[in-house]
Amino acid sequence: METKTNIFFHAPKELTTDAFLVWLIYFLDSDEENKEYKQTFFDSLILKKEDCGRAVGSFELKRQENNVDVLLKFRFEDNGEEQTVLFEDKTWSMPHSKQLARYKEIYPNCYRFFYYKLGYINSQEEKEIAQEQYEVINAGMMSSALEKMTELHPLIKMYYDYITYTFVDTINSFHEKIFVKHDYDVLWGADAQKYFCDTIVENMTEQNVPFLRITNGTSYGRPWTEIAITEKTDGYWECLFWRVDIRSGKFYIRLNQYAEPSENEVDYKMHRLEILRNEANRIVGTMQDLHLGKVENRAIKESEVLIFFLDDNDLDRLIKSIPKISSYMIEVFQKLD
Repeated sequence: METKTNIFFHAPKELTTDAFLVWLIYFLDSDEENKEYKQTFFDSLILKKEDCGRAVGSFELKRQENNVDVLLKFRFEDNGEEQTVLFEDKTWSMPHSKQLARYKEIYPNCYRFFYYKLGYINSQEEKEIAQEQYEVINAGMMSSALEKMTELHPLIKMYYDYITYTFVDTINSFHEKIFVKHDYDVLWGADAQKYFCDTIVENMTEQNVPFLRITNGTSYGRPWTEIAITEKTDGYWECLFWRVDIRSGKFYIRLNQYAEPSENEVDYKMHRLEILRNEANRIVGTMQDLHLGKVENRAIKESEVLIFFLDDNDLDRLIKSIPKISSYMIEVFQKLD
């Protein structure tokens, strides 16, 4: 597949997805020869299950009205009933500033609310989307919808190639690269880190170990992902979380203590850290064939409790051990004075 001459590889922004979606629907409605493809596209992605097969027409599409990415208005041909479909489009980012709820307040009577994202959607994100009662369209679903119409127009073929190669194939490769081939370089990508952390959370859930949230961000352009497992909120705030990151060219997962102590609270935080480290070493010492790395002592706010370098450990054994370590450390943390 040629990527250099594919315009979507050079314009990987959410506005590009918005523009393609609007263009595609207008294009499918522009020629009677495309009528079958238009119906198939609507049946596979846009219409509710009970409405599949109903002919649609009389389109109007708007971009960025009240900051909504795409609004699609159409009428069912059998009764003239008008419907509105709202699309919130994402490439890699997640919802922010309660935007999903805000859009529903502005347009409360939509036929469907869609969250269309190309990148990996992690479990935390899925929960937020479901709470706002949006429905997911992912890259795989869009790729399947476009697969049989790639010969209709070069732009459709380009977009299909772009999302299939960049997102569908890449996301589908995460498990084999991380857990079979142990190719940890894939963790340079934020989506792969989210997938990795979802696997950890899945194991924690299976063992009835609670967690608070999954967050991700960047540091000096480098992605990181965290799983918060417990926090202290009465007066002095402090949090305990797992973090996936890289040091000296080696990926790791480490357990961190984080707080923002005042000058008078620094000794208190360090005392708690000493207990946490001792207890972490105690619990890991009861487990066979887990190899701890050396923690660093450079930071005041964010302190390393323990660290596992992925290359130094059997990954399956490590992943299965993290829930037990987490459960024990949550109990220790909650009992600290």
